[in-house]
Amino acid sequence: PAPWFVMSGGASAISLRPGGAGLSLRPGGAGTGGPGVFAAFAMGSRPQAPSVDSAKKLNAEDVIKYDADFLRAFKEKYTEIPVELATSPVEIVINEVNSEALSAMGAEVDAQWGKKPDQPADPSSAAEQPSKGDKDWNEKKTTDAAKTTNAKAGGKKGGKVDLTPLPEGTDGATIVKAANAWSRGGGGDDDGSKVTRAVKSILNKITPEKFDRLMEQLLEVGITTAAALSDTISIVFDKAIWEPGFCGMYADVCLRLSKELPEFPGESSDGKPMTFRRILLNTCQEEFEGAGQARTELSTITDPAERAAATKRVKLRTMGNIRLIGELFKKKMIAEKILHACVTDLLGAPGSTPPDENIEALTGLMSTVGKDLDVSPKMPKEMMGGYFTRLQALADNESLDSRVRFLCNDVIELRKSEWIPRVKKLEAMTLGEIHAEAAAAGLMSPAAAEEILFPEGPGGSTNAVGGDWEMVGKDGATGDGSSALSGPYVAAKHKAAMPTEKEKAKRDAELRKLAKERAMQAVTGTSAASPSTSAPGPAPGAGTWDEEKVEEKCGSAVAEFMQVADVKEAVLSVREILEKAKNPAAALDAVLGAFVTHVVDSSNEKHRDLCAKLFIQLRKESDGMNVTESALADAVGEPVSALDDIAIDTPMAPKLLGGLVASLIIGDALAPTFIADGAKGVEDVLYRREYVAAIFKELRAKGKKDAKAYAADGGVDVKGLLAGDPEFDSPLAEFLEKNGLKELA
Repeated sequence: PAPWFVMSGGASAISLRPGGAGLSLRPGGAGTGGPGVFAAFAMGSRPQAPSVDSAKKLNAEDVIKYDADFLRAFKEKYTEIPVELATSPVEIVINEVNSEALSAMGAEVDAQWGKKPDQPADPSSAAEQPSKGDKDWNEKKTTDAAKTTNAKAGGKKGGKVDLTPLPEGTDGATIVKAANAWSRGGGGDDDGSKVTRAVKSILNKITPEKFDRLMEQLLEVGITTAAALSDTISIVFDKAIWEPGFCGMYADVCLRLSKELPEFPGESSDGKPMTFRRILLNTCQEEFEGAGQARTELSTITDPAERAAATKRVKLRTMGNIRLIGELFKKKMIAEKILHACVTDLLGAPGSTPPDENIEALTGLMSTVGKDLDVSPKMPKEMMGGYFTRLQALADNESLDSRVRFLCNDVIELRKSEWIPRVKKLEAMTLGEIHAEAAAAGLMSPAAAEEILFPEGPGGSTNAVGGDWEMVGKDGATGDGSSALSGPYVAAKHKAAMPTEKEKAKRDAELRKLAKERAMQAVTGTSAASPSTSAPGPAPGAGTWDEEKVEEKCGSAVAEFMQVADVKEAVLSVREILEKAKNPAAALDAVLGAFVTHVVDSSNEKHRDLCAKLFIQLRKESDGMNVTESALADAVGEPVSALDDIAIDTPMAPKLLGGLVASLIIGDALAPTFIADGAKGVEDVLYRREYVAAIFKELRAKGKKDAKAYAADGGVDVKGLLAGDPEFDSPLAEFLEKNGLKELA
């Protein structure tokens, strides 16, 4: 076969260095037989030193020389070009890539292809030209032909990818999709996967503070099939058992979903429909009954570390399920007889000793629901006494682990202390509940806390300026305690940033005294301090509070009531505002309007329920309060008539106002006729439907009769009131069925 390199020239040695004696492997290298015809080899083809000893003695400046006979010895053995050179786009290598490129240019591919066209053929003339070895060998000169050749060859140079666009009309490579190509979520983007992802996303963000807002989003993700319902229950159940600190909150989620989600046709032989409550209870039952089998399977795991991890998982699932069952019982989603069946199963047969895991689960269940079971009228006291007799026997059983015995003793002591724990369990709470707990514990009131946030001036005294501080006022004046921005400095009334224990006791005594006097005035009309000599309170209209002062007091009353949730105290606050206002009628409108506005702005269902309780109580108060049905209708009807604008900024406004109206109707504070009267002011059919549906759903859930009866009492023409444009709005029957109000169709 033809060799892949050509020897020329009469030199007996070849130099690998530029300007070396004999033939040079560098382009243009000088030699005795004329200009060199070889170029440097590509990557991976560097020649090595003839021997190891000589290689160790070489440095960067040494010249390595090879005899021509030594190189010819490789001619018979290596008849094919190496792979590195065969695929190399280096211009000096003779291979298929470069040959085709040169042929396309019309160049002649032969052994002398590296020779410049204008280079003289006479070897003697080469001596007159400067040798490339005499110049800096790092200096590169590339001809236009070489550049064009490399670009058309499309090869790699320096490890970079060739991004030259394909010629026009050339088809690129076809992308073939693999049969098992990866996709997001592993289940495609069908509707079921989207619903599952949305449910997980919402439950990952839910907290007691954002509960109502995120629950509205959860109800709107599209749980419209039985499969989506089952997936949602599985997600909620797993979240509840793996996050026991939020178990109470997830029980609220279950309660809300069980009321709002529709039922689906059942697939079982009994023909019962698939409801959220039924599937959830079946899930809890299967988990409860499978706990023993899961513990039995742990013995089959041989690896100690894996067995310990599996044991921990089984215990967490068991205790989480027990906690969820107890929380669902407290929400009235599980019947009392089911709780007794669980307790009996955990205790085992009389006289037997149940496993430690069952005893621990039993103590956890009793800690959660024991108080409710102890006062339940459905269960005889002897049954609860029998349970605790067994627990006492287990606590005295020395064969049990000490930790389990202590758990039994803790539950027994908890019952003796009337189910008041020594240490409160850490549970998720809203900011309002935290504030209420702080107020109940006798800590500083919000007003006092706000005062402490703004202590006295820097001098520490009650004077305008104290100590060595000098304050600069207007026009550069100093020492008068004034400010160019805030005006004259006024020191705080209190003398210390934090009150002492003595000051706290004195303040608390004064607050109790004032509260007692106000309570006595509300009941008997006399003062508790001096019934015979005290002057009567100011008559309505004889007060001194102007409109600005009344508005300030209304804001304080609303904030305090939403934190403390004391209806009686709120009634006294409203009475005080009406008595001290210059215009009691305007003050009443301001008070009621402030509470309704807060309900809409806060978007909190708990605050809505508190507001409804207060309005019902104010309606019942007849001694001088004069809170009429017309006043309540005006207070609630004003934001209802503005729902078209309010709902844009507060999407929950229709449901909140609808629930408030329903609660007032149930409490006989509003007449059912207000349903139609208020809804007529809402122009947008979407908001009107949402508002009316919220009313009837609340009436159906908590009312004294069904929704259809309330509609008849109020003279509500459902079809006329909720009918929309057939082109843009969904059919009325479909809307009512979606909201569980088929009886109104």
